[in-house]
Amino acid sequence: MLFLIGTKDSNVKNGSIKNEKCPKCGIENTLNFSIFRRYVFITMIPLFPVGKTVNIECKSCKNIFYYEDLTLDGQEKLRNEKLESSIWMFSGTILLLLFLVYFANNYIQNKDDLTILIKEPTVGDVYNLKFSNGYYSTFKIDKITSDSVFTTHNDFDAYMPYEVDDLDKTENYSNKKVSYSKKELMQLYQNGEILKIRHKNYSLEAE
Repeated sequence: MLFLIGTKDSNVKNGSIKNEKCPKCGIENTLNFSIFRRYVFITMIPLFPVGKTVNIECKSCKNIFYYEDLTLDGQEKLRNEKLESSIWMFSGTILLLLFLVYFANNYIQNKDDLTILIKEPTVGDVYNLKFSNGYYSTFKIDKITSDSVFTTHNDFDAYMPYEVDDLDKTENYSNKKVSYSKKELMQLYQNGEILKIRHKNYSLEAE
């Protein structure tokens, strides 16, 4: 997906400057202004404002002026102009924060649920493993006692973690029996060797 990042101006207010003479033609009450807010966007979604600009034009002589061309009194009148809330310019940032909060909450919840499965294994659970030699495979829990877990390891290995799920077929579990204490099982998880647990109708991945 292509992300476009840039800045854009949005007209937030228009009006006229009362009792101010044009710096060029000297006629009073002929100066119109337009205030623009500049904001940063990503793929057209506003992230946050980064400043504002003011365009000033005399409707009599049609000359364009800068804010600094006004008298101090005229500059103060512009500074005192009340602008409408530009909360929409923060919409991208708000969405990003909400996503981060959701992701963090989901990460914590997933980690808690995975820890529970490790502490309370169930017969039939399938564990995705990462071995020290860089290969990946699975084992299936066959039996559980008060302090031990008895498993059958998959006969096949995979080179990449995303290939492991394809190995989980009944015919791939034959006679590679391995037992672990529940403490050893937790140690495997803490060492990052247990990547995912499939538990009946759902699965959890270690983040």
